[in-house]
Amino acid sequence: MNFTDVIDILDRSVGGPDADVSSHGPFWRGVTRDRFVEMKVGGRKLVTLGDGANSNLVKSLRGVAPFGSDLEPAPDGASIMRMPAYLDPISEEEITQVADWIDAGCPEG
Repeated sequence: MNFTDVIDILDRSVGGPDADVSSHGPFWRGVTRDRFVEMKVGGRKLVTLGDGANSNLVKSLRGVAPFGSDLEPAPDGASIMRMPAYLDPISEEEITQVADWIDAGCPEG
């Protein structure tokens, strides 16, 4: 698993690499791995190197608070929808791949 694989998963989650992402934009497109790792979305740090489960990217995909306000029942403290919002969730297998990539230090290649 590498950075390009993560970008592919995120693109597929919203309908492809040309799909519009209205709420926060396709923040993962056209950035370097280093920029992605340092990025904040909605004021929240996206990735916590070495800690996939507690990274906001993974929490947003799983619907873990503060994400998951649209789930029934919503997790305590959830105030933001699970991502991708208004679309089908990605598979747990792919979420685990993203978490494992973060756990491994977010290798580029």
